[in-house]
Amino acid sequence: MSDQTKGTPPSNDPYKLLEISLNPDGSLKRNPNRFSNTPATPDQDQPVPVLSKDITINQSKSTWARIFLPRQQLLGTSNKLPVIVYFHGGGFIQCSVSTTGFHVFCSNMALQLRAIVVSVDYRLAPEHRLPAAYDDSVEALYWIKTTQEEWLKQYMDFNTCSLMGTSSGGNIVYHAGVSDLSWELALPIGADRDHEYCNPTSGKGPTLLENLASIGWRVLVTGCDGDPLIDRQVGLVKLMEEKGVKVVSHFRAGEHHGVDVSQPAKAEALFLVLKDFISSAS
Repeated sequence: MSDQTKGTPPSNDPYKLLEISLNPDGSLKRNPNRFSNTPATPDQDQPVPVLSKDITINQSKSTWARIFLPRQQLLGTSNKLPVIVYFHGGGFIQCSVSTTGFHVFCSNMALQLRAIVVSVDYRLAPEHRLPAAYDDSVEALYWIKTTQEEWLKQYMDFNTCSLMGTSSGGNIVYHAGVSDLSWELALPIGADRDHEYCNPTSGKGPTLLENLASIGWRVLVTGCDGDPLIDRQVGLVKLMEEKGVKVVSHFRAGEHHGVDVSQPAKAEALFLVLKDFISSAS
């Protein structure tokens, strides 16, 4: 009988909520059934509007990416597509690009925005603590720039590239915020939430923002006021503005953390915001 059935409140143990446990060697035991997975669909004979395929980035690190390509691009159009490099969520400690929610989100985004989406699979903590995910992401960007992979070389407009992430993936794009347990398992041992990976005002954080402003990158921060991390998101926007970063913010009323991935219908509004943001750069 569940706690809810007995009338007692559910456990607030974060390990139980996340369905994980620590092994004696410091690695995590994850519930393999908590998240469903969806395979890529590279076969052009399959009746899907968006094709996808998996490509190895670094075999020694077991890092890879899933590329999403709108089928319509195969009809012979000469126009190349913008690319969105996407980093999935999961608190640095769970999920992958094949997790069904992220697969569906990226597929719909590729279709609605008519873009190539490269979803990057990075090493997870605590087996590989930060900055491993950051290092993997930088390596993925270099791979995208130099690869001879057919879909990217033939259909991608290398001059129109956007970086995007959900939750901890957004932190990878630029250090944002996730739950305390995720930080405890992801940060270098002995570090707290004042570490520069977590707090953009600490360490090299202000310098990174100044560098971001100097190169002229445009940044979009989206969120909703039902997200417990909303204050940190709004604070990050203000800090970016103070440092001269070209930042655009879009915060919605209600909803919850990760709603755009957990409820595909809710992503439609986000895709409109992304389409405007990307088109305004061209």
